Order: sequence, then structure tokens, then C-alpha cells
Amino acid sequence: MTSVLPPFVQAASGSLGAASANALTYPLDLITTRIQATEKGTSIRKQIHTYGLSSFYDGIWADTGATLLSSFLYYYVYSFLREFVVRGNGKSKAAMLSLPQELAIGYAAGIASRSITTPLNLVTVRLQTARMSEDSSAQGEASRFTGVCQQILREEGLRGFWKGFSSNFILSLNPAVTLYLFQQYRRVMLKGKERAAPPPGHSFLGGALANSVAVIMLYPLLLAKTVVQASRISNSANNSSQYISIRSSLLGIYTAGGFFALYRGLGAQLFKGVLRQGTAMMVKQRIEQLVVQAYLKQRALRRVQYKG
Repeated sequence: MTSVLPPFVQAASGSLGAASANALTYPLDLITTRIQATEKGTSIRKQIHTYGLSSFYDGIWADTGATLLSSFLYYYVYSFLREFVVRGNGKSKAAMLSLPQELAIGYAAGIASRSITTPLNLVTVRLQTARMSEDSSAQGEASRFTGVCQQILREEGLRGFWKGFSSNFILSLNPAVTLYLFQQYRRVMLKGKERAAPPPGHSFLGGALANSVAVIMLYPLLLAKTVVQASRISNSANNSSQYISIRSSLLGIYTAGGFFALYRGLGAQLFKGVLRQGTAMMVKQRIEQLVVQAYLKQRALRRVQYKG
């Protein structure tokens, strides 16, 4: 039930779909990150009054770059590995694989893409939360891409760019589960030609539902990762060498607010995910349909020219 187009086409359509969805939902993404990164949270009205409307696009270029790169790598590796497994099993490209096989392929693709894009994701989180810093000098430096990179290098060294990466060993299941559930949605809800080329409405709904289930399953870890990436190393002598780990972040959130604190900002995350993943899948499917239509028209034109 997956695309039979070459890996590069799937990767290009997936990355363009993700970038389009990212641009559409970016203010929601920034609000969600700020809610996750602080225990007290901050209202939308307060953010507009204090920082202005432009603050809702802090870090958008870094995030768009990370989204394009991450999505391209994910879909390329996924489609390449899937094609390899399908050929090894002697099946057609559109054949369904078993759940363990699909999840394993998606997981491997997720790890590969996140290992390369984690630094950009980290810089994005820092840009999104820079205005929340009580240190005015830090706000000025952290409001620029180069300033954030220099800050991370100075405080934490090169390894600081992969802060929170350990969570990816579990969070990489998110895109794998999302893509698998979307394929299952196509198989159960659609028939005939629509199953191979879902209408925009079904692409949006299927992508939104699949992403929501995956997010709910892994949300506490996603929250802890954001808290870790938003945190800065203290300049005090006692804390200068201490790093906040995913485990300690989860424990701290739970200790401070109990079980429900582990789902702080879930509503905003789900709302953002519905719009982002639904739009991404819809655009991806549409681009792939246009590629197929262009190929069929080109082939028909060559046949006419050949007969002529």
C-alpha cells in the first residue's frame, strides 16, 4: 500500500510536503515548544503583547531547513530499504510487509535522519525559547542562528549539538508508526484507484489520525527531549559540568507535577500534529500523483510520435 515511485521522488515529495506543512503550522509549533519548555507556560496573548507577532516565527528558517533535510533523508532511506526488503522477499513494490518489517525499516530511517538533523533541531528549540531567558544578554545572542551555534560550542562543545539525541532511539518509532498506520488507513478505508492514489481529504485525515496515535504513545519522551534541548549549562562552578539527561528530565517533570505533568502541552502538540502531518501527507500524495500523471502523458506522447 505504499508508493512504488523511485526513492528520490518519494524523498523529494515527502520533504516538500513536510516543509509546506511546517510553514503553515510554525506558530503553533513555537507555542507548543514554549509550553513544553517551561513549567508555568506562557499565554498567546502575553507573547503577542511582550514580543510582538514576529516572535511567532523565531527560528523558522532553521526549522524549515531541518524539516527539509530530515524528511528527505527519512523518505529516501525508508523507500530504499523497503524496496530492498521487498525484492529480497520476491514481492511487488506495492506489497504489504509484516508489522515488524515495516516498523524496523521506519525505525532505521528515523535514526539515520535524526542523527544528521539533531543539531538543526536543537538550534531551532534554542531560537524558539530565547525570548524566555531572564538573561537579556543571552536573549540578544541567542536570537541569531550563528549566536546560538557559538553559544552551544562555548558552553557544551561539539557534543552539545547532539543534546537529547538518546531519546531518538525511541522517538524514531514515531514516524515509523505514523507511516505504518497511514498505510493501514489506506488499506482499510480506500478501494481501487483511491487506495493507490488517495484523495486529498483522505490523505489529510489518514495522516492526522496516524500521527495523533503515534504522538500520544510517545509524548512524555518528546516533552523531556524539548526540556533537555531548551536547557542551558549553568555558568556557576557547581553546575558548569552538569548535563540534564532525558531520564532526569522525565523524573523532574513527574516529581514537580505528577503523572499529568508528563502530558503538559499535549493538546497543542496534537492540534499542531493534525494540521502538520495531515497537510504533509496531502501534499506528498498530490506531488506523487502529478509525477505519475506527467510520466503517463510523456509516455503517451512518445507513442504518438513513434507511430507518426
